[in-house]
Amino acid sequence: MIPQGRRTMTEDDIATASGLPVYTWRRRHGADFRARVPVLNPRERLRLYDAAQATAYIKGDPIPASPADDELHPDDLLSDKEAGTVLGIDATTVRAYATTGYLPAGTERHGRTWWTRRSITARRDSPDQRHHNPGRQPGDPRNRSPRYRQDPRVTEVAAVLLLEQVTTVEIAERYQVGQRTAQRLLAAARTQPQD
Repeated sequence: MIPQGRRTMTEDDIATASGLPVYTWRRRHGADFRARVPVLNPRERLRLYDAAQATAYIKGDPIPASPADDELHPDDLLSDKEAGTVLGIDATTVRAYATTGYLPAGTERHGRTWWTRRSITARRDSPDQRHHNPGRQPGDPRNRSPRYRQDPRVTEVAAVLLLEQVTTVEIAERYQVGQRTAQRLLAAARTQPQD
């Protein structure tokens, strides 16, 4: 989550502000920086830091205390995981909803999309509750498995097999089908129970 009104920086941004490539910055300063500056989103893969604290670290100034974020503000920016937690769905579904227009497109920051808490709670509290029952409903005809249709030619080929041996070439000529279809018909006829 990016708290409302807070500027944030990633480790790439901090390395660029320090004038170092990110891999060099991580090797030289990363461990000390992470020990002194708290991460804003500890459970996320993309680590975000308060820009004021990161700038103070780069300049060598004392690091200011973290602002108290006790209250949840409607303009806080939520990641796809956090938005999914609020809605009770998966993060991939949040991204899909944003592309289909069911959720707003969101705001791009640090190479990721973020949604305001206001828009996510509005979706959660709206009367259209698509996110509560995703997918097909029970009884939907599309849930049925396809019905197996018996090819009537298989019965005819099985009857001919009782009287004589036939080849796939003969079946292909008789039914005007290709070799593969003739092979399939012959194989199916051989597996049919004999009366």
